Amino acid sequence: MNTDTPKLSLVIPVFNEAPGLQELHQRTTAALEGLAQPWEVIAVDDGSQDASLEMLRSFREQDKRWRVVRLSRNFGQSAALYAGFSYARGEYVLMMDADLQVFPEDIPLLYAKLADGCDMVSGWRVNRRDSLFRKAISLLLNRYTEKVTGFKIHDHGCSLKGFSRRLVDNMLQFSHRCRYLPVDAAMLGGRVEEVEVRHAERRHGASKYSLFKLLRTGFDMVTSITIMPLQLIGLLGGLCAITGFAMGLRVLYIRLLYGNLLQLESVIAAFFFLSGMQLMVTGLMCEYVGRIYIETQRKPLFVIQEELE
Repeated sequence: MNTDTPKLSLVIPVFNEAPGLQELHQRTTAALEGLAQPWEVIAVDDGSQDASLEMLRSFREQDKRWRVVRLSRNFGQSAALYAGFSYARGEYVLMMDADLQVFPEDIPLLYAKLADGCDMVSGWRVNRRDSLFRKAISLLLNRYTEKVTGFKIHDHGCSLKGFSRRLVDNMLQFSHRCRYLPVDAAMLGGRVEEVEVRHAERRHGASKYSLFKLLRTGFDMVTSITIMPLQLIGLLGGLCAITGFAMGLRVLYIRLLYGNLLQLESVIAAFFFLSGMQLMVTGLMCEYVGRIYIETQRKPLFVIQEELE
């Protein structure tokens, strides 16, 4: 490989993080220098309103290995990460938040796993320095993500993650707008491992993820990777139709056996059956819509890990 080509690319989305950027620059540069490998940092300014962009420009002037990508407005963390990934040239691509809650000094731990053949490495904040409420929300979202996606890691929310070039190139082909990097990567297959990383309290500014944004992220993740909510409509319709049919059989049985007509039960049975049939038809239409949605995402039909000849 050409010595000018970085072995490792680190993507850092930045949004109003000026107070901590100088420390971020110093610690990150020192950590990457310790790898003794060519590297680059892609800092993506996600529409910052403070002095973040000016500081990033100064880092670029001091060290050309710090590259800066400026977005026209605030598009959100996921979009900023994908923008950075599209500029990354390294054989391995890492991501990290700019708030210094995860330690840049732990980057070598992830790099070692990637160099050992892992396709994805995820940080695991064993001793989190967050509030009890935030820990509880994070735990619920982790369990929710595992149930919906089938992808199990201890800490979905850790910002320190690394990916192989193969995974990055395939992820960049996706066209869906609501993206969740770990799940996108897991869907492509490959070897996934976790490493324990340190965690610190945020010392500068405030978290950009409110409770609403956390919940919104969970909702976006589900709707972007699965059509299960649409399929549930048809399932609910089937259950209603079966319930109505069973109630109708009971009404008919009592009518034939005793000669009594259960009028209220008859109406309820008809309501459940007809409502169920309507929901089933709606569910069928949703299934077709969901299939169209999946096709528009342009996810690969298969991914080749390697070819042996």
